[in-house]
Amino acid sequence: MDRLSALKLFARVCESGSITGAGRDLGMSSTAASRTLQNLETDLGVRLLNRSTRNVVATEVGHHVYRRIYNPIAELDLALQEAGDMQNTAAGILHVTARRSFALVHIVPILSEFRDLYPRVKIDLSLTEVVNILPNEETDIVVRAGIPDQKTFSAHALVRHKSLLCASPDYLQINGTPQSSEELTAHACLGYKSEIGPTIWHFEKNDIKIEVSASGPFTSNSGEALRLAAVDGLGFVVLPHWLVKKDLEQGNLVNCLPAHRITTAGISPAFYAVHNRGPYIPAKIKVFVDFLVDKINEQVP
Repeated sequence: MDRLSALKLFARVCESGSITGAGRDLGMSSTAASRTLQNLETDLGVRLLNRSTRNVVATEVGHHVYRRIYNPIAELDLALQEAGDMQNTAAGILHVTARRSFALVHIVPILSEFRDLYPRVKIDLSLTEVVNILPNEETDIVVRAGIPDQKTFSAHALVRHKSLLCASPDYLQINGTPQSSEELTAHACLGYKSEIGPTIWHFEKNDIKIEVSASGPFTSNSGEALRLAAVDGLGFVVLPHWLVKKDLEQGNLVNCLPAHRITTAGISPAFYAVHNRGPYIPAKIKVFVDFLVDKINEQVP
């Protein structure tokens, strides 16, 4: 028998003095409620209730049992109610891990607006330079480049960026501005350090595709570090347009070979919000993902 359900019914009878009323409160017929209580008494080997045509009262043993189970049952009901509230209402701590450069440009500036909309959600944001980050027992959402291979995750597109080849005006003045991607072999190229090997840039124009191995005095797994190195005149970088936008506007960097479509081998040009797939996605995850999709698409044309 379901002893917990039977004890909840027994506690309700003690409080209401009616088997029929207690059963109704728990969605049970009078007959089913009476049978459940009889089975509980048989299971325990004690009489819990004295029944008469007028009323139902707990025996001495019944009073003892009720006093012992009242608080645990109330706490259990409260815990289950809170669990349902957390599932259906945006509340609690949301653990997010995101690529550092992307988060600083796109996520951190809009967190205040999110908090205004969902004040019961607390954001715990971790920044990383790791490429293939995935949700785990400590992370609800990751914001990463590319869709994971695993089918156990749901990925929501945030933005697809355009990569630009940039260098500082000082570097170009000293070393010249290339007119084609082939000329980059004679220049300092600042490569993105990754697990897949040397940095390979792909250039495409008029259906002609050229590969360039980025070789130079500096490599890093940080887009910000590469941007700063390029601004300082160390060489050429290929970075997302949103990361170099201000430097281009302020004249710190120059967009070179703008007619080419440029990508970096092994690095997806699209960013996604990724979380575990399943039938029970907490509301805090749903609202944050929807918010990112709406706001980041507004930011990036």
